[in-house]
Amino acid sequence: MKVPWAGFWRTSSAVGCHPCTCARVPSQPNQSERYQKRQRTLYFLLSPHVKGRLHSGSQLTLGVAGSEMNVAIGAARLGVPTWFAGAVGGDPVGLMVRETLKGQGVVTDLLQEDSDRPTGLMIKEQYGLTDDPRVYYFRRETAMTAWQPPSPLPDALNGGWLHLSGISLMIHPGLRERLMAWIDDWVAARPGHFSFDLNVRRRLGGPEAWRMGVAGALRKASLVFASRHELATLWGTDDTKDLISRGILTPDHTVVVTDGANGAWVERDGSKLASSPAWPVTRVVDAVGAGDGLAAGVLAARLRDWPWEEALRLGSLVGALAVSHPGDWEGYPLWDEAQAALGDSWVDR
Repeated sequence: MKVPWAGFWRTSSAVGCHPCTCARVPSQPNQSERYQKRQRTLYFLLSPHVKGRLHSGSQLTLGVAGSEMNVAIGAARLGVPTWFAGAVGGDPVGLMVRETLKGQGVVTDLLQEDSDRPTGLMIKEQYGLTDDPRVYYFRRETAMTAWQPPSPLPDALNGGWLHLSGISLMIHPGLRERLMAWIDDWVAARPGHFSFDLNVRRRLGGPEAWRMGVAGALRKASLVFASRHELATLWGTDDTKDLISRGILTPDHTVVVTDGANGAWVERDGSKLASSPAWPVTRVVDAVGAGDGLAAGVLAARLRDWPWEEALRLGSLVGALAVSHPGDWEGYPLWDEAQAALGDSWVDR
């Protein structure tokens, strides 16, 4: 994949933000330079210190997160220059979002500030019958809902790659309309340079609403990320051949399918191109952010022209480090750490 990379991101438990983009950087010595761009919705995140139902007196940690933002930070840590395009409120939380992104090496020139609307809020609750947290979104009339496509874009993104999460499309109908108009223009100018992660969240709508909300982006994407569970939830099957026969996917779609502890694989036209087992972990601390980490690793590897099997392996590593650490993106590795782990030369002490 000899192209720069760009994308949209949504945040989970973070402040309301929109798109992000990456700057032009060399992917590896003696290789051509790459660009990356991304957009997402951001939220201000409140996470509990302990598991259990939230109650008066619960101690919460303030943070910044979200699907596209997680991917942006993950890619930047892996040496891919990245811009983030989005919107935050003119409040202390919005400033925290901007400073967090900058601190992780993400360019924020396209991050808009809306002084009339607040940054979005997301709250985690570690309560339920599974290890996954319950998540509550407070997104109405936030800065993200009024986001406008940035124009003009930096010249560095002329050959860029765009990445978007389905969450951003489900936040607000007006935002979805503006996002799709931008995606249409992006794909018309850069055919084949757009990836889409389903990232289904049932609190944002039922299966029918999701099918309608993501249909346009799915048609435009050349690369799709989805879990087996998400495919079955929306269309009753995880068989990509069946989805192609029903017109939901096309033979030209490349699909990265994830299956938790069973690993991930990539398919095209119903045939498996490569697979990778899940990277072993000693203990799962926080499952949130693993899928975004996998996407960041896969995209960072493909931008270096790595074969699919190695790209999946890097994605699996990033996802494993994510679940082994508290927070959404805080456990993602730096590039030298990823290289050490992949080369079996990681040293703890």
